[in-house]
Amino acid sequence: MGSMVSRLWSLAPAMAVYGVGVVVRGMEVIGKFLLYVLAARRFGVFEAGLFFLCLTWMGLASTIARMGLERALTRHLAAAAAVKDFSSVRSDLLKGMLLTTCGGVVAALLTYAFAEPVSIHLFGEPALVAPMQTAALAIVPWTLSVVIGGILAGFQQGVLAQLIQNSLWPALTVLGLVAHAANTIEDLLVFLAAAMLAAAALGVLPILRFLARHPASATDTTTSPALPEGVYAMPALWRTALPLSVVEIVQVSLSSLPMLALGMFTDASTVGAFSVAHRISMMMWVVILAIGTISAPRFAASHRRGDMAELRRVNANTRLCITLLGVPMIAVMMLFPSHLLSILGNGFEIAATALVIMAAGQLVNCLLPCQDILLAMTGYGVQLRTLNLLQFFTCIVLGAILLPAFGLVGCAIVTAICIAQGAIGATAIVWRVMPEALRPPRAA
Repeated sequence: MGSMVSRLWSLAPAMAVYGVGVVVRGMEVIGKFLLYVLAARRFGVFEAGLFFLCLTWMGLASTIARMGLERALTRHLAAAAAVKDFSSVRSDLLKGMLLTTCGGVVAALLTYAFAEPVSIHLFGEPALVAPMQTAALAIVPWTLSVVIGGILAGFQQGVLAQLIQNSLWPALTVLGLVAHAANTIEDLLVFLAAAMLAAAALGVLPILRFLARHPASATDTTTSPALPEGVYAMPALWRTALPLSVVEIVQVSLSSLPMLALGMFTDASTVGAFSVAHRISMMMWVVILAIGTISAPRFAASHRRGDMAELRRVNANTRLCITLLGVPMIAVMMLFPSHLLSILGNGFEIAATALVIMAAGQLVNCLLPCQDILLAMTGYGVQLRTLNLLQFFTCIVLGAILLPAFGLVGCAIVTAICIAQGAIGATAIVWRVMPEALRPPRAA
């Protein structure tokens, strides 16, 4: 008992830091929850379903546009700063921003150009055409806000990174709804795009301050400084990003494809109900990503320095904090699913069973958290990519079997199994390739 109290007491400083991140993410929870409630109540189940389809499509398009560079930038910037290699920091930062901006523009143009055939022939919803075309406006701001957040995380500004990536734009969008400025789905999507652009603009300010402190003339960009003994050389940014791009695309596909496929088998009302249940279950990700975003640059920096004891300590604190904060959330989802869904209005309670199933998958994720982030930050992106492709295969196979037969519930089962598979698989990979990150090495 005494050792447990001592362990929890020693965890207090980490809990305080992580707690700030969770508070900021709490703003995201409240903002998104209000956004979903207000959108559902104002537009009804059908139009809310159209909005959620657009939101899902935008997330998938933005993820493809980023090409895995946001995680790669977090790792590279934190690792380079850990050894005072600011020329590499500046070079990777500018390169990553340029590439992802171009990717976002291409994704937005393609979304606008193919909005009509996708809406009519893929989803069978002619009413989706105008919202999908409007949704193209948000893809570039969404891409920039996520990438800028990844850069700020690499600068050890995890709390600000989360504000830019996830917490500010829902609050600003809700203001548009409260002010009755968004009277159609298209209006709402325009407000969402403007909110994301404002968040990205705010995040640019600390980046500009960094560039001002480390001007190109003050560093030799043709050569890297001599590395201290025991510090490994970083690969090129694109080599880190390449496997992580597959990881990011597969991850958002695992979240998006079941719901998009459900839209092909059922009507928009069912999609709307499932989407709300899915987003409630994904609130567990709020805790995981809040703490993981703060831990990610620490993983990268301690691994670059070869300090495995520090890496193991950060990993242990990360996992324990997430478990302590996440289990109560999941318990509420599993015990009171109908009550949570009924808050949004009539018709959403049909997804209560689906919410319980997806919460069970998130429980596994809560007990084995952030090992995918650890792998991404320590150079094991190839192994992580393999795991994610296996998850994608599972999603396709089970989806083809369960969605036509069980509809909404089948979609939830597929989602839960893929989430659990990812958490278990990432932990198994860490145990195999980097066991010292989970337990101290055995004495010789």
